[in-house]
Amino acid sequence: MTPTPWTDDTPHPLVPEETTPPPVADAAEPEGLPPAEAGLAPLPSQAEVKSEDEARQRRRLWAVLLALLLALCGVGFLFSRYVRRPEPLPEMLPVPVEVNYPPHFLFAFYDVNGPLGIALSPSEDRLYVTEGEGDRLVKIFDTEGNLLRAFAPPRTTAAERAPVYVAVDARGRVYVTDRLQHAIFVYDAEGNYLDTILGPDLTLSEYIAKHTGFKPRPGTFAYDWFEEEVHYQDPQGRRRTLPRPDRPTWAPLGVAFDAQGRLLVTDVALGAHRVLVFSPQVAAQDDWSDFQPEVWSFGEFGEAEDQLQFPNMVVVDALGRFVVSDGNNGRLSVWDAQGVWQMLVGTGGGGGGLNLPRGLALDARQRLHVVDAVGQVVRVYDFSEAQPEFLFAFGTAGTLSGQFHYPNDIAIASDGRLYITDRANDRVQVWSY
Repeated sequence: MTPTPWTDDTPHPLVPEETTPPPVADAAEPEGLPPAEAGLAPLPSQAEVKSEDEARQRRRLWAVLLALLLALCGVGFLFSRYVRRPEPLPEMLPVPVEVNYPPHFLFAFYDVNGPLGIALSPSEDRLYVTEGEGDRLVKIFDTEGNLLRAFAPPRTTAAERAPVYVAVDARGRVYVTDRLQHAIFVYDAEGNYLDTILGPDLTLSEYIAKHTGFKPRPGTFAYDWFEEEVHYQDPQGRRRTLPRPDRPTWAPLGVAFDAQGRLLVTDVALGAHRVLVFSPQVAAQDDWSDFQPEVWSFGEFGEAEDQLQFPNMVVVDALGRFVVSDGNNGRLSVWDAQGVWQMLVGTGGGGGGLNLPRGLALDARQRLHVVDAVGQVVRVYDFSEAQPEFLFAFGTAGTLSGQFHYPNDIAIASDGRLYITDRANDRVQVWSY
């Protein structure tokens, strides 16, 4: 076969023939851009890129420095506050109110023998503590545990008195129950004797006024059940005596005031354990030589659900319910505002089960603190709702800091401090939320 000769007119087999490209329509310019900017923007120069990176790094550095400055300010504030008043960190930092956690031990103070009852003054700058042993005095401390003074019923010896619980009314008068005298002794804020409540409807000043025809002045009369006569001074200052009143028919143990100013007393007279509710008239009166307050009661002796056996203390919660530490029945007994029994609390096992409940105190959040003398703890329940709920317990048995040996009573200040009488350890413990 003869090959075809190569000429300039013969197309090369590996090179495509030239073709005329199809006409291209004019490209539409992007909307919103002027014709000069319709194309791609020019790339930034290396100097511009470096300048932007440096600016970004400066902003990041300033943010870090600002955060460090704020943190340093916070640390400085906490340090300066700690120097002024040393406190644990949880107390220095605010915590949401809905959080429930146990308090922490702060310190303890002594100078007291077998402390039983405790109460705060209305201004919360003084503590009144009753002694169950030794001289059996009532002692006044400041809130740091410094002893200010001590007092006792006039004309009594240590063997003739047994102060147990103590309460303070809105005017600062101090009420102390006495198990041997079967009475409530009343003092002013400095511990000066004022009067004695001999029964639900009788005071010592009233007894003297009825038999003499004049009102005795505070400090001019005295009562001691173990003496056969009552001593007083007449208006001319002469010392006189009267036969002792009839034997009391009551045995006051616990004493407290509620938000309405009512005096609440637990009565443990033989076979008639109950709660007495005195009208606010008691706290409002200056002169008790005509002592006729309205008084009503609820409860009776026994082990049934609506009975009481050595009730120690009573408080009134925000729902108007009376809550009673039913000591020998090992439970809390809850009654409505009319004195109708409602329920029992603390009867089950576990952390919420009570052994020998005594002192009670409610805080602003309606957390009821119950001193369990045999359990050697303080158990805390939420009483803000219709159905109380156990929250937690704190303390253990022992003699070390934060340990209890037969605690008996508790008082709570508005700043979250708790004052607890630690009877067998001869001290008062101070805790705080």
